[in-house]
Amino acid sequence: MTALQFFADRNLGDHVVPEALRLRGWQVVTLRERYGSADAQRLADVDWIRDAAEAGEVLLTADKAVAKRPLEAQAVIGASARVFALGTSKLTGPQQAERYLENESAIFKRARRSGGPWVISVTGHGLVPIKLFG
Repeated sequence: MTALQFFADRNLGDHVVPEALRLRGWQVVTLRERYGSADAQRLADVDWIRDAAEAGEVLLTADKAVAKRPLEAQAVIGASARVFALGTSKLTGPQQAERYLENESAIFKRARRSGGPWVISVTGHGLVPIKLFG
């Protein structure tokens, strides 16, 4: 079985979250690592969503509104993206990493068993599907 590849949105930062996940064996590339510092700041969300999904990566973000904003939701749908979004934006970097790691087993199971498009909220109580706009 092929190992899952993850792509971390800029809102998860470049160090704390990706490094914590990597320490647990996750294969993660960040937006900045892929596109460089300058391009990472100006790249539209629809572009990295499309690119990462087309590369077969599972998307990680701190912004569950990706499912509700029309352009981003359409990008998720159009690219058949698989997205895990944190259920709250009020977490520190270490808390974000902990939230993903607390749900690691369920995240890997869901990512392996079903193709996209979908957005799943990663909460303190488990995974919750979010209805996509459109």
